[in-house]
Parts: sequence; structure tokens; C-alpha cells
Amino acid sequence: MIRTYTLNAEETEEVKQLATKTRQDFGVFPTVPLGSDIRMILEKEGILLCEYPFGDSCGTHTYGNITWFKTDETTITFIGLNTSSYYDEQIFALAHEIYHFRTKTGKAYSPEMELEDEVIEKKADRFAAELLLPADELKKLVLDTFGKYSITDNSELKVLRFIARLQCEWWLPYKALVNRIFEEGYISEEFYTELYGIECRDEDSIYRRILKSADNEISELLNKKTKTIGVSNKVLETIISNYEDKLIGDDEFVQLLSLFDKRPEDYGFQIIDEIDDELKEYFESGEK
Repeated sequence: MIRTYTLNAEETEEVKQLATKTRQDFGVFPTVPLGSDIRMILEKEGILLCEYPFGDSCGTHTYGNITWFKTDETTITFIGLNTSSYYDEQIFALAHEIYHFRTKTGKAYSPEMELEDEVIEKKADRFAAELLLPADELKKLVLDTFGKYSITDNSELKVLRFIARLQCEWWLPYKALVNRIFEEGYISEEFYTELYGIECRDEDSIYRRILKSADNEISELLNKKTKTIGVSNKVLETIISNYEDKLIGDDEFVQLLSLFDKRPEDYGFQIIDEIDDELKEYFESGEK
């Protein structure tokens, strides 16, 4: 399904205001890039992050999702992040899910998505772009570089160098940045189509060479599929505390930690000899 819905002026302004307020609530100034610090914001907000490299399914790729669990006393928020995505896509996915967290919306994308769901996802994408690179900051950067509002009449190479500098500082994916400068009216639709079609991941492509020249270390990081398996420290600490309080036994403790590529020894526990032979064989095999 091709998404054809375009946010109207009222919807766009609503999203911009929410992104601005979210930065204020998080204590992050508009001039400060979030980058990987977005994970620390999740911790600060009590959002539990679960990272796992999920593969593609039936031709679709899930970048992230949000889930709420209600207990008698509170609501626990989990964000699941697919780390088989490129690192810059992971950052954008987290910003996207923060929209769902702030608005208490969210549903997995599918070809049967109704218009209402499509609008929500479109808002979440625009929110992510606004959160990661505020419009006022982008405007300043455009004027500083080109001296005017429109950059359509500049050469493709000059604009690609500008986008590469943006990516090195603000850590959005290339295509999200192309969308960003188009959404804010800095390029024509024809120039947008031209830029959007450029190969940005191939190391021998024009854009990737420009990005590596701007900052090779960041270029490698943003274009890496991290394949990370992990969970927020709060979750791990709860598992450890439950073990220490004897709410879970040795077997369950080992199995729970293994889900996140952790072992009891990582936290100073020596219980290998105390568990049964079958579990010990499983533990030493390194299977997940």
C-alpha cells in the first residue's frame, strides 16, 4: 500500500507544537541534537526499551512498536525496537514511538490499514522529524548555508553536502532529511524526487562518499545494523531483585537473563554448578 495522505496545515501545526512541548518536557533545547541520547530520555520517562533484531516477514519490515501493560497500581510502557534496522532508522523509530507514547495511540502497520491509522502514522513520522530536527533550527541552517529560503536552484552536489552535514549532526536517516527539507518548502517536488531516488547506503554511491568525507566514523555508525539484543536496566534489575528475594529460582533466573544475552556471572552470581545438567547444557550452548 502506498501512503498518499498529506497532513493539512492544522494537523502539521498540531504535530509541531507537540514536538516542541515534548522537547521542553524532556528538558532538551531546540538547538541540541538528540541522537543516541534519545535512549536516555526513554529511561527518564520510565519507558522500558526492548531491543531485538527481528527479520522481515512477508515482505514487510517492522521498525518499532509500543505496548502498554496495566497493573492495579500503574501502567508500564514498553517500546520494542527492531535492531536489524540501520542505526539511524532505529533513532527515527524511537522518536516515532514517542509520538504514540505522548498521544496514547499506535497500531502495527498492515496493508489493511484504515485511513485513520494512516493519518496517525503520518503524524508520528512528522513528529519524529520535528522532534529530531526542529523546524526553526532547520531554517537557520538553510539560511546560513544558502543565504535564502529556496535551495532548489543549487547544484545537487551542494545540496547533498548540506544533507550530509545535517545527518552527521542530527542523525536522521538520509530519506527522512530529504522529506524534512521538502516538507518545510525548501525544495521543489521535482528536486525532491531526484534527491529521494539517490542511493544512500551503498559505500560507493555519491552520497555515501560525501557522508564519509564529512565524518567517516558517524557514517559507519549510522549505516550499521547493530543487531543488538537488550532491555532497559530497570527490567534487568527487577529480574535480579526477584532472584535475590527468592521470588524466582536458579533455572528461571538463568533463562530470563539468557533472553537478553546475559549470564548470572555478569552480575557476580556463581550458580552454574547448582543448576541441573539439562539446563547447564542449554546455558553453555549459547543458544537463544
